[in-house]
Amino acid sequence: MSFIARLKGLLRKEQLDRELDDELRSHLEMRAADNLAVGMSSEAARIDAQKRFGNTTLLKEDTRAVDIIGWLDECARDFRYALRMLQRSPGFTAVAVLTLALGIGANTAIFSVVDAILLRPLPYPEPERLVRVWESSIKHDSPRNVVNPLNFLDWHDHAQSFESMAAISGLMTNLSSQGRPIAVQGMQVTPEFFSTLRVPPLLGRTFIAEDGIPGHERVVILSYDLWQRQYGAEPKIIGAKIDVDSVPYTLIGVMPRDFSYPKFKSEVWTPLPLTRSEEWKGGRFLTVVARLKPGVSLSKAQQDMLRVANFTVQARPDNNKGWSANVFPMLEDVTRGVRRPLWVLLASVGFLLLIACANVANLLLMRGTGRLRELAVRSALGAPRSRIVRQLFVESLLLTLAGMAAGLVFAQVGLRSLLALIPQNAPLPRSEPIAIDARVLLFTFLASLFTAVVFGLVPALRLSRVDLQNALKQGTLRGGVGGHQTLRRSFVVAEVALALLLSVGAGLMLRSFARLISVDPGFSPEHLLTMHIWTSPARYHDNLKRSQYFDRVLAEIRGTPGVQAAGSTHFLPLTERISGSCFSFADQPAPSPADSPSAQFLIISSGYFQTMGIALIRGRDFDHRDRFNSLPVAIVNHAFVDRYYSGQNALGKQLRVCWDIEKPVEIVGVVADARQAQLQDAPKPTIFLSNSQAPMYFATLVVRASGDPIQIARSTEEAIHRVDPDQAVSDIQTMETVFSDSVSSPRFQAILLLVFAGLAVALAMIGVYGIVSYSISQRTNELGIRIALGARAADVVRLVLREAFVLAAIALLLGLAGSIALSRVLQSLLFEVTPTDPVTLASVCFLVLAVTALAAVLPARRATRIDPLVALRYE
Repeated sequence: MSFIARLKGLLRKEQLDRELDDELRSHLEMRAADNLAVGMSSEAARIDAQKRFGNTTLLKEDTRAVDIIGWLDECARDFRYALRMLQRSPGFTAVAVLTLALGIGANTAIFSVVDAILLRPLPYPEPERLVRVWESSIKHDSPRNVVNPLNFLDWHDHAQSFESMAAISGLMTNLSSQGRPIAVQGMQVTPEFFSTLRVPPLLGRTFIAEDGIPGHERVVILSYDLWQRQYGAEPKIIGAKIDVDSVPYTLIGVMPRDFSYPKFKSEVWTPLPLTRSEEWKGGRFLTVVARLKPGVSLSKAQQDMLRVANFTVQARPDNNKGWSANVFPMLEDVTRGVRRPLWVLLASVGFLLLIACANVANLLLMRGTGRLRELAVRSALGAPRSRIVRQLFVESLLLTLAGMAAGLVFAQVGLRSLLALIPQNAPLPRSEPIAIDARVLLFTFLASLFTAVVFGLVPALRLSRVDLQNALKQGTLRGGVGGHQTLRRSFVVAEVALALLLSVGAGLMLRSFARLISVDPGFSPEHLLTMHIWTSPARYHDNLKRSQYFDRVLAEIRGTPGVQAAGSTHFLPLTERISGSCFSFADQPAPSPADSPSAQFLIISSGYFQTMGIALIRGRDFDHRDRFNSLPVAIVNHAFVDRYYSGQNALGKQLRVCWDIEKPVEIVGVVADARQAQLQDAPKPTIFLSNSQAPMYFATLVVRASGDPIQIARSTEEAIHRVDPDQAVSDIQTMETVFSDSVSSPRFQAILLLVFAGLAVALAMIGVYGIVSYSISQRTNELGIRIALGARAADVVRLVLREAFVLAAIALLLGLAGSIALSRVLQSLLFEVTPTDPVTLASVCFLVLAVTALAAVLPARRATRIDPLVALRYE
């Protein structure tokens, strides 16, 4: 019958039912008439006709099955029947729905984050053509390095694979608003930045080529939030003058509300004027974004950039020898730091869902075993196996739908908690908040469908294979032995093995995190307050003025009540910010910059080491003798002395830094090592220069308080404004907060894996409890006999626990094998812990055995209270 015919039948269901009844009645009457003709009585003729014709109800169902009416009727009856069966077992239904809700909810919450960060395309037109281009250091095996301005100009002019290319430099900016300075995150970009991303402004225009010419009118673009917050969303402000770093700029545009650039929370954009000046020769500080030409592959662009990089080496060998270039897809590049952790978390909740499926499948099998007599009767009455499978599967489907609904509620709550734990510095590639949307709901539906198939189909197929004679004879008592029991045990083994796998991962991450936070950073973060100052280049363009400004600021702060010490550095420790450069030894011939040794460089003030609690090993700190025009001096750390002086005395030695080789600097002190970029990075050779001699435009102040550092925040800010009220102060926070933020990513991963492992162990415990309880119910007669023959309670407990521990042992072997097989996935996420850490593996195995014993001992103790007389009558 065609689909159209079935649809027509749906519209005249009652008429077709009447016609079918009439036709069946007609056949019965004709058969009965034939019987009467051969001499049968009326009653005998009717009974014989009915017997020969067969089950009329079954014939009706078979007839209806060929059209959509019958199919819909059967589905409706199956759903009503399944609903009644679930309502008759509220305890089973509640446990099954809750178990599924935990699995589905955890998957939905984690997928929301994974989808928002890793799977969605970047929020720009044709985002697949966007790439980031880095310099790569062959010497240091570093594939991603910021770019030299002259090299960028060569890339821009000679690369043939890109439609456009732009350079970016992040900076803090002082913006005058309503008579007071505010510090905002800004970006200097070359004019092609917005056209490369293909994002038009909300108001006004973006940059054009002339805006990047030195000496051209200064122009600025604002973010939507800053425009609303500081300028009341006034559209007529376009073309007005606003003060940026004490210099008037013309406001030419406002970007849309949802515009952002990954990892740069910028609110102000100004042009970056680049020229082929020799002053750019040595520095590397640019980030480069480019758009591929249509049809150009990533590999072709990479080959093109290798060609151009070779050109820059030939053009400026002193600075570019040992350097090349790499091209990476932009989305992959901005998310590389969280890609593996997020996939690990998604795999973890996937395992959790499989455990939930195994758990519910076991519950269905145990419940279904008690319904073997019912299934056998229905089969004996003519119900085909496919119909029984469908009815059992419909029950699973209803459980899944209820689990999905509850799971979405759990997911919403869990997502809020998850977002509170996500590190502030996580590389979110878009500005929209992470939420459960249509894509996530589709994933939830598909995950739920997978769940229904996994936990529902296997039990349904197994239970539908009914031995009629055995089932009708044994009923609900012993119908679960044999194949069903083996399948149930297999599900429990799978649950425990997966729970162990998750627990090993959580244990490794927990030990790794414990090792990380126990690392001595080399300074004392307690009672430290930090804040950031960016000086106006227009007002403090002169190095001497900048030096005097910072000296006066520190003097004011040190005189503030509650302040014990104060200092400054241009990059705060544990903020993943470092600066490095090459240097040479003044008593040796100077090699080219490409062949020179390198070190980290920090510009600090006098008193910085005392304030931070970094020990001075030998020599002296910077002091009043180290002025702007005095002999340049430097302090090095212990790692520098070990690396370049083989641990010998470095005091009095002279160095030449690559950006100013004419002025040698003398080493006057050696300090203890301290962690700079990240807590997990070993201290690297570092050269400290005096801010009084080499002042930067910005500085991070560190202030040690005698009590709670937050209590001196206002007075410290007032002290800074007493020196110059037009310089804004930003990022006021304690060093303990900085320390906590620096370990937020590993803490986030450890907490989530610990939660998922805890849920997995709880579900596995339920599974063990269920299988042991069911096994006892099946062995009631045997246990009663043993007790009647004199078995002690301990013997019964030992007998029951033996079965549980056999299952646990098999699960341990499988789980450990899986953990070792997957160890390489976690290796890059661990700190000073190996993926096969014996302490972790032993602890987790002990935990699993302990949980197994706890789950099994409760039903085992009930088994000791079996009454032998009752048990002997149980059969």
